[in-house]
Amino acid sequence: MTKFIRALVSLLFVALSACGGGGGGGGGSTPAAGNRAPIANFAFSCTDLACTFTSTSTDQDAGDAIATYNWNFGDATTAATTTAPSHTFANAGGYDVTLTVADQSGATSNIVRHVTVTGGPTPAAPHANFTVSCVSLDCTFTDTTTFDAGSAFQSRLWDFGDSTTLAAANPATHSYAATTLTTYAAKLTVTDLTGKSSTSVQSVVVAPPATSLNCVGGNCVLTLTQASKVLAGLVSHSCAAQGNRVVITAPISQVLFPDGCIDPVGSAVAINGGAVFAANTQIQFAVLSGTLPSTALAFAPAIRVTGDFANGWTLTFDDGFGGPGEPDFNDLVILIKATP
Repeated sequence: MTKFIRALVSLLFVALSACGGGGGGGGGSTPAAGNRAPIANFAFSCTDLACTFTSTSTDQDAGDAIATYNWNFGDATTAATTTAPSHTFANAGGYDVTLTVADQSGATSNIVRHVTVTGGPTPAAPHANFTVSCVSLDCTFTDTTTFDAGSAFQSRLWDFGDSTTLAAANPATHSYAATTLTTYAAKLTVTDLTGKSSTSVQSVVVAPPATSLNCVGGNCVLTLTQASKVLAGLVSHSCAAQGNRVVITAPISQVLFPDGCIDPVGSAVAINGGAVFAANTQIQFAVLSGTLPSTALAFAPAIRVTGDFANGWTLTFDDGFGGPGEPDFNDLVILIKATP
């Protein structure tokens, strides 16, 4: 009987070894169990034929990261493998630029953007360029064009990428009508006194205010069950950019934190000047995600809420910027406390 058991154990060991059950994971090309694929994304900026592409790809898995980048510029040239390559096209026209990324577990993702470039300027010409910053859907565009010696400004034309144009203004402001996270190709064309023109085009990512409260526990409708005063406190901030504006939209309109990213932690604001709200009043909030000229959104901004009337509600906001472990809902943490 003992010999039989020993033989059986030996057979089981051989079978497990053949199946890889003796320990050790698979090769690097096999994604880990439960691994989520990265989200490919990129921003671009072009002046005439010369472009800079910047990956804004992200991986939501904690401890994971983008491991490889592969850029196909759509013009039969050699692919690039860096995070932010520069590329000069040989001819004016439209090109489908593809970025493929892979994470450390081998999962891949790709995105294609159509990029249109124009012919380069001749000597003694303008070199168009601009910066853009946004708070939610409201953006400001600033012309930073330079001119060669012998070239001087005559006119400018903005094309905001949504069939809207504007002449002359600098800086120029524009409000987009997007209902979801949307990328536009904004364009500035500058002409000098001799009639020479230069064009700069950039990707601009905007998103509407985050208003829907994603309930993750407790009574997540901010309803005052008793007549109460309401106080909003900034518990913490950890922003990727500046300009995350917190507002109350009902039953009154009020800006609570003009820029929660730099407003002092511990700041407290009395809603409606500390006046008492009637019982059964529902408080509604929105947060407008801000950007800087060098940043781009990767996710739709969102708010989560926990808590209840008795203990207060905690709002956690993610501004939509990418990175390892994002979205992590710690960009703004706000406590809403009602006092009967």
